[in-house]
Amino acid sequence: MSKKIIEDKRISSRKRKLVLRKWFTILWIIFVIILLASFIWGLNFFYNSNYFKIKNIEINGTDYYKPDEIRESIKELIGANIFEIDKKKSEDIIINNFSRVKEANLQKIFPNELAVNLLERLPFFIISYKSEYFLIDEEGVVIEKLPKSKEEYKELLIVEDVINYMPVLGDKIAKKSVISSAIIYNTFKDEIKAKVKSSGINKDFSGDIFFKTIDGKIIIYGNSNEIIKKNTVLEQILKDLENENIYYSIIDLRISDNPIVK
Repeated sequence: MSKKIIEDKRISSRKRKLVLRKWFTILWIIFVIILLASFIWGLNFFYNSNYFKIKNIEINGTDYYKPDEIRESIKELIGANIFEIDKKKSEDIIINNFSRVKEANLQKIFPNELAVNLLERLPFFIISYKSEYFLIDEEGVVIEKLPKSKEEYKELLIVEDVINYMPVLGDKIAKKSVISSAIIYNTFKDEIKAKVKSSGINKDFSGDIFFKTIDGKIIIYGNSNEIIKKNTVLEQILKDLENENIYYSIIDLRISDNPIVK
């Protein structure tokens, strides 16, 4: 009898322990769920708080545009959550709205600032279409339409009569020889640059580059091969013609070893 009572007590004790374990397990699960929910709620609250909302946009690398002009184009970023900003979209907005901007890099500065680093296109030469003039950069991209007065850019070469359409800002002039003429011009010494009025491209199959001087002379340069050699030959020819006071109308440098003066 006593053995049975003892055995019943053991069974009852084991049952109580199992029940307690179940309750502790349930309480632990409830605690973990509450803790996890609190963490998620706190994280969400922190994520959407003013702490991560953009308060300032710094603009770097612009000489032509005012920083406020650039900032105005992406003004909707002020107050936006720094995690939700589409970097590529904002960069494209700037590039598409400002023809002189070549590259735009938006940098997130945690917790609540942005920096936009710009690389601007620089004027390399001027191209004409009828009576209109446009600034072109070294890649051939149209960056600005010029007013009638071009005094501010008088040091740049004017390339005339090489396109038969109205240039569009941001588009690229496809003709490589047009860019080459500006590259050649920039290798000239200052005294030769001072004589040059404009340049052009022959419309025949040769596509030769030529330069017009301010007194109506023509310098047929050909292509952009042997630039240093052709420039040396041109300098010597001009010096000899001036010293001997010889009239000429054309200097042909297409064959640098056998230049022709007419």
